[in-house]
Amino acid sequence: MRIALLLLAALVLGFPARAQSPIRTLVPGVLTVAVTTTEPSGPFDSQLWIQRYVERFAGEHGLRIRWVAVPFNDSWLRAGRHEVDLVATNVASFPDRVSPGATFSAPFLYERRALRIRPQDRGAYDHIDDFVGRRVGVVRGMAAERDVRRRAPPGVEVVTTGSFAELYAQFAAGALDAIAEAEYYALDGRVIPSHGDDVVLVDLHDLTPGQREESVFVVADASSGLLAAVNAFIARTRFPL
Repeated sequence: MRIALLLLAALVLGFPARAQSPIRTLVPGVLTVAVTTTEPSGPFDSQLWIQRYVERFAGEHGLRIRWVAVPFNDSWLRAGRHEVDLVATNVASFPDRVSPGATFSAPFLYERRALRIRPQDRGAYDHIDDFVGRRVGVVRGMAAERDVRRRAPPGVEVVTTGSFAELYAQFAAGALDAIAEAEYYALDGRVIPSHGDDVVLVDLHDLTPGQREESVFVVADASSGLLAAVNAFIARTRFPL
């Protein structure tokens, strides 16, 4: 018996437990997640990729998901306000988006800025400077808005919308000459296909020259164990699935 106990002790000391602290969400057993839409527009919609990614994470941890559709602008504040456990609205990790009560996860993708034009306008536009006297649409609060407003020369009319749905509707109606979008990249630098042949992107550039614009989840500090679990998931799970 003594030998058996010694062997058991050696095993415990030699092989530390791998069990992680349980995740405690705002509502036990439920992961409340902020997204910009609960009905992604199609296979190229980054919200679809993000939602599938979060579903995989939740499934691995035995959590049910409650999606909460919110406007993008200031969505990153909702985790710190205890409204949601996780903000999954494709937030870039800008210092001015840090808020009390919440923490950024590790990055899961990065983006470069671009302008979308109509296929028939290919060759007519190449750079933001080519849109003097034209209308360029952005979504309020997004990195694209700060990018366009910083780079647009006098004479470019910047039109602000409240959502991508509104932005695309105006573009489809011919009310905009271009809209600010992004090209998406996996962390290893490979492009994530985000559009078909009907989309033409021009003026690709980094928001901040020489620096990656990385997307993160915003995690409520009150949801104990969640940040560590999300970061571990990102480390072992390539985005998108």
